[in-house]
Amino acid sequence: MVLSMAFISSHYSNINSASTKSLQYKVCSSNQGRYFSIIEYYKSPVAEFYCGNDCSLSLIGSHKTHSEFITAEIHCGDCSLFASPNLWNSAYADGNVNLTYKNGVVYANVNLSNVMKKSPSIPVVGYPKLVYGYEGWWFPHAGTIQNPHLVLPMKVSVLPDITSILRYSLWVKEGYILDFSYDIWLTQNPNTKRLAFPDIELMIWLHHQGEALPPPFIKMGEVQVPIYVNGSRTTWTFTVYVLPHTGSPTGWIGVYYLSNKNLEGEVSIPLTFFIKDEFRWINKVFPEINESQYYLNSINVGMEFNDINGRVELGYTLYEWSMTVEY
Repeated sequence: MVLSMAFISSHYSNINSASTKSLQYKVCSSNQGRYFSIIEYYKSPVAEFYCGNDCSLSLIGSHKTHSEFITAEIHCGDCSLFASPNLWNSAYADGNVNLTYKNGVVYANVNLSNVMKKSPSIPVVGYPKLVYGYEGWWFPHAGTIQNPHLVLPMKVSVLPDITSILRYSLWVKEGYILDFSYDIWLTQNPNTKRLAFPDIELMIWLHHQGEALPPPFIKMGEVQVPIYVNGSRTTWTFTVYVLPHTGSPTGWIGVYYLSNKNLEGEVSIPLTFFIKDEFRWINKVFPEINESQYYLNSINVGMEFNDINGRVELGYTLYEWSMTVEY
């Protein structure tokens, strides 16, 4: 049985894996109304409203309004997504990050100057993103409303085959896009309120700046993955890195899959493959780690970006994010 969820969609998708026997679920399609909750970072919802078919919502992340982490919950049919400009490493900047949802499309536009970072050695200012699932360390009051066929947290050992499709474009005038990526979180305690070892952050970089990650990232090898690019099936190479501890000796494990060539347009990947494949690489560093110990908590999509000489002007347009779930 194949189930389809179109979170972000400006049209009805043509899902590659669907068949005449498939049971289709279309979420956030063009003929549905949308309902939004505006959430302050680490606080309860402070405003909520309903829009009709031609609805739009803009989140403005700015230091001047103390809204670096302002968050909205976008309700679409039987599930929802969190959206946030997520300026997590910005200590100060003039300008803003504008994350707009309009008529089924997400526009992320970054225009910042005089950027100062909390940790200058980290080449990231922020990660404007969408979130599906539950992140108790980020949104301790709530998780997104989830499609009944993909309820997170879920044990990794019983995950269905998840295929995720993104259709997007990127643009840069100043600064640079470190990556356009999935950011996926796995924990041993699905209700954890604090990330630490041996929790796992899995990133899949579809588009990225540079060809390699420096130490302390450990280059583990390469993997060939069947994917679809603009409707054509191909075998794609990803280079795999493991970061044993993120940020401190007790920090979570990081696993990074870097596309050997930058991808843009419509990209369909077998998400469950990456979630399960990461454990064979982690085991080379931590042999005691086993997938049966973990839950899949959340799936993020977004863009890590950095400044050059304090300036950033860049962004992305996400025309579609849909997932098929096959049991």
